[in-house]
Amino acid sequence: MLYGCPPPELLLSAPGLMWHHLPNSGIEPYGDLSLYANRAVTLTNARGVYGKAIAEHVLGMALALLRQFPYYIRQQSGGGFTRHPEMRELSGSTVLVCGMGDLGKSVAAIFGKVGCTVLGVRRLVHEVPPGFADVYSLRSLPAALPRADVVVSCLPDTPATRGVFNAASFSLMKPSALFINVGRGSAVVEADLVDALTREVVTAAALDVFAEEPLPSGHPFRQLDNILLTPHSSSASPETADRSFSLFFDLLTRYISGRRLYNTVDFFAGY
Repeated sequence: MLYGCPPPELLLSAPGLMWHHLPNSGIEPYGDLSLYANRAVTLTNARGVYGKAIAEHVLGMALALLRQFPYYIRQQSGGGFTRHPEMRELSGSTVLVCGMGDLGKSVAAIFGKVGCTVLGVRRLVHEVPPGFADVYSLRSLPAALPRADVVVSCLPDTPATRGVFNAASFSLMKPSALFINVGRGSAVVEADLVDALTREVVTAAALDVFAEEPLPSGHPFRQLDNILLTPHSSSASPETADRSFSLFFDLLTRYISGRRLYNTVDFFAGY
């Protein structure tokens, strides 16, 4: 058994490895079967641990942008005392949640509680689950984007999701729309987002994940006023740490007793 995120090359020297548990939800770069000396290894992750904290972070980001908190914080340090001319309410908005795993469902629930209509996007559409008014397939994302006031990416890093938010996607959003990413940075073509924000194709963005982390000091995102950046910190809280350890010890108890493990990762789907 292996716990944590070791150097990938270590996996190649562990032929007896039967179970590898990751204390996070994303599996990159450990989802490649060729990394494992034992191809029958079971990979589990921390799915279900971080949804509450990240959902609250997303809600906070949306409210901060709609209520112009970044503007007031800058004004606070600069000595000004004027109202921003464009302040909006979140209640009554349509929120598009892209990625409907545990994280996406947690995000949908918290927006539903403040009076939003929530739409979803997932790889394949089977049914419309509770908390969602409608669901689109990932291929139908272009049809969903024009409906949304807030677009939230909770997408994992898979070949199908890389670069799905690009110039074409941003052009389909409402000019007043907010774009929020707490999934993976690989889902966004960052140069296209910089251009969309600069030209106000979309009004503002909030990002917690990036193509390169830590975000370089000279990155164009840092030069924009209509963006809110956090350092991949949306999952941070003492409660998530407690849930993470509780999850692992429950899985360990199951493993020792020969019971079936849950939170297993589908290597081929990538999550």
